[in-house]
Amino acid sequence: MATTLSYKEIGKNLECFKLPITAPEVGFTLLRCIGDSEVVVKRYRDGKGIVARFDGLLIKKKLAFRACSTDELTEQLESLKADVVVAKNAAAILCVSDGITIMGYDPYAKESYENLLNKVYTDYSFFSPLWGVGKYRAVEENPADVKAAENLAKLHDEIRRYNDISSESDVHDLNIFMTRLLFCFFAEDTGIFEECLFTRSVKRYTKPDGSDLPEYLSASFEVMDMPDSRRIGIDLIYSLFPYVNGGLFGKHISVPAMGMKARDIILKCGDLDWANINPDIFGSMIQAVVTPELRGELGMHYTSVPNIMKLIGPLFLNDLLEEYDLLRKQQENAKNQLEIGIYTQKDYIKECKPIEDRCKALLLRISKMKFFDPASGSGNFLIITYKQLRLLETKILKLMSQMSGELKLNFVGGSMISIAQFYGIELDDFAHETAILSLWLAEHQMNKQFTKDFGVNIQALPLKTNCNIVQGNACRVDWNVVCPHTKEEEVFVMGNPPYLGARLQNEEQKNDMLHSMNNLKGYNNLDYIACWFYIGSQYIRHSNAKYAFVSTNSICQGEQVALIWEPILNSEYRLEIFFAHTSFKWSNNAKGNAGVTCVVIGVRSISKLPKYIIKNQTNTVVDNINGYLAQGGDTIVKSLSKPLSLLPLMSFGNMANDGGTLFLDKTERDELVNEYPKSQIIIRKLLGSLEFIRGEEKFCLWITEDLKELAYSIKPIKDRIEKCALIRSSSKREATNKLSKVPHLFAEIRHKDTESIIVPSVSSERREYIPIGFLGQNDIIVAPNFAIYDAQIWIFGILTSKMHMTWVRAVGGSLETRIRYSATLCYNTFPFPKITEAKRQEISDAADTILDIRDYHVGETLATLYDPDKMPTDLREAHHQLDLIVDSCYQDTPFANDEERLECLFKLYEKMSKKK
Repeated sequence: MATTLSYKEIGKNLECFKLPITAPEVGFTLLRCIGDSEVVVKRYRDGKGIVARFDGLLIKKKLAFRACSTDELTEQLESLKADVVVAKNAAAILCVSDGITIMGYDPYAKESYENLLNKVYTDYSFFSPLWGVGKYRAVEENPADVKAAENLAKLHDEIRRYNDISSESDVHDLNIFMTRLLFCFFAEDTGIFEECLFTRSVKRYTKPDGSDLPEYLSASFEVMDMPDSRRIGIDLIYSLFPYVNGGLFGKHISVPAMGMKARDIILKCGDLDWANINPDIFGSMIQAVVTPELRGELGMHYTSVPNIMKLIGPLFLNDLLEEYDLLRKQQENAKNQLEIGIYTQKDYIKECKPIEDRCKALLLRISKMKFFDPASGSGNFLIITYKQLRLLETKILKLMSQMSGELKLNFVGGSMISIAQFYGIELDDFAHETAILSLWLAEHQMNKQFTKDFGVNIQALPLKTNCNIVQGNACRVDWNVVCPHTKEEEVFVMGNPPYLGARLQNEEQKNDMLHSMNNLKGYNNLDYIACWFYIGSQYIRHSNAKYAFVSTNSICQGEQVALIWEPILNSEYRLEIFFAHTSFKWSNNAKGNAGVTCVVIGVRSISKLPKYIIKNQTNTVVDNINGYLAQGGDTIVKSLSKPLSLLPLMSFGNMANDGGTLFLDKTERDELVNEYPKSQIIIRKLLGSLEFIRGEEKFCLWITEDLKELAYSIKPIKDRIEKCALIRSSSKREATNKLSKVPHLFAEIRHKDTESIIVPSVSSERREYIPIGFLGQNDIIVAPNFAIYDAQIWIFGILTSKMHMTWVRAVGGSLETRIRYSATLCYNTFPFPKITEAKRQEISDAADTILDIRDYHVGETLATLYDPDKMPTDLREAHHQLDLIVDSCYQDTPFANDEERLECLFKLYEKMSKKK
């Protein structure tokens, strides 16, 4: 077992390299130093848990090490970098040693390392991936952001190496220390401080070895919290710093110990251009710096500007921009009338007066709005919202200045938009601190642009205290206390809360759900993000407030729709979904994007204002948006025990419950048949989703009562049956114990010796169609897949049509991101109209064509045939023709898209449900 050690413990362990060591021992010793136990290291020595065919020591996803002579060090390291086996096993660190020097390479961070072994203990953060701490991986953004974050990552690691930071208090102090450094770097490059004040002071007033750096920084931070009236007797080397206030330097913290390397990194940071950092992305980058386990996964935690705009646009910004555009066009029209002589100057001023008044009213409206992110992270949504509103404010003010005929306006207090209008809740300590800091930075940047545009100088210091972003658990904190609001106030709640499916939640998160949704039946089957939707609905009910959240699309699929959307939409809350971005792939500029399918959902009190479904940047006005994010009534699709339509019964596949004793792979089956030819009659082809879709061959013993005597006469089969009996009798379940009396049979048998249809229970979301099969009478379909017996080809055609696929995607739910099929929820609820015998024949003929084309592509698995990038043209066309025929069962004209199909299906479902 590996033991989790602190930086300091690892550094202490690495001092063992001060003693002489042979080159082959370096790899094993390194592993011991980072926390691998003697037992684990011994296993590696014995050739267990390593890649045996490698010349050296290769541990998958961990270490590739090779001992060599001094003159081969560089050559051997290059050899490791080019080694296909090393790449395939994804070693986190590659290194070579001659027992004196160690050279390394991090293929992920593309970072090289060289040091004397006896000096490794002084500089070992390079090896941090070996104990589970990733290197900082930058988002491909502004170079100033990237360089700053990279240097801060190095500083953070150096401080952790130099100090034993383990308690919650220590981590909190380090987080505050990092935010104060960030502010100082930014302040000296943007005119808040005298230019280069902080970096120059550190360089001038601290020793090169960094030994007095903590004392100097601690005293400087204290001075930045002192107004001039309290600065009597303060040493000049500290009093150079101005009074900052705003709470940033208010709390006394323990500044960590630092040495020469930390001081050098701070000075390098000071040489960067901090004026051009982007607070919206920079906050997330810094959060990744201080949360090492998130490094390299920034794409999962960083919400890009385009994705934020998908939410704030329809939530409130589009409305404001439309109002501004209307006023701008009215002003332009009046100006044109003046230029062509229809208006006099007096007429123009008179015409512009109501436009000016409406501009002032719009600014006043914006200044009274509140913006609230109850999962604020490092503040991305709030910062982008703030910047967008300041940009709009500038446009409005410039429009007003054009109408008044003045180049500049006489502003008294600067912007009407204040960061005090922005509220948030964040669980993570550092993210909370970063969000506050980032808002300050954004405010200063926008104020500088404001000064440039209008010549109004807004004083940067002292900072305004902003206590509206609080640290806490949004599932337990009262949102009305954090962001109080009246019934009439415009409050916009927004964000990207944590998703976490029901089976991925830890104990604390499950308790959060219990605390916030204990009055909801089945709440424990919901995604964690449902807390935000439910609490948000309580927060905005009977008021002018609105909310919108980014979520995985699972919140609008399967049983979750009934569990969360029925109480929200069909309750005394009187709420409605007023816009929905349907499923889109999460993407941003990060190197590692989160591979999830997302939606954006906006909710408000019931209104006569338009509602929009947004897909591929196209807005469609609809009458109502239901919990599946489709146009239609708020009917919720619930599981049925029998088909709603005139379709045959679908059953669960057969279940063996045999510990694998009744299953055979191809080799076992061939050997058995060769030695005992009579056994062939009791061996059937077995099909689950893997076997059916990927073409894997698997078999089972299918022993009916009339073949039981034959089975027991064949020794290998008899042995398997007896082993099955033993396994079943050893079970703790009484029902399984009873099955030990019939060990030759499957535990649950639903098979019929007829043609059958197999429907895989899970399929890739990338596929346009779930690969569904039409099988012979001897094929055994196993659970958790589904089967229809006495199958007819036209039923196969309906199930493999786009109409059915659209229904499944909407109501069936998902497993991770894959499509999850359910007989009770997808098949039994599927609304299919009565059709003529002639139409059945059309469907049958089209379905036959699909099966013939599949057979034509001999050797190709269904996984390949239904891969959207590899699907053969003839198969795609055959499906298209089938789709047209099935579509025609619903309406005479073809559907334009899946949204139209879904709207039609929901209407028919409501109609058929009422009849039932």
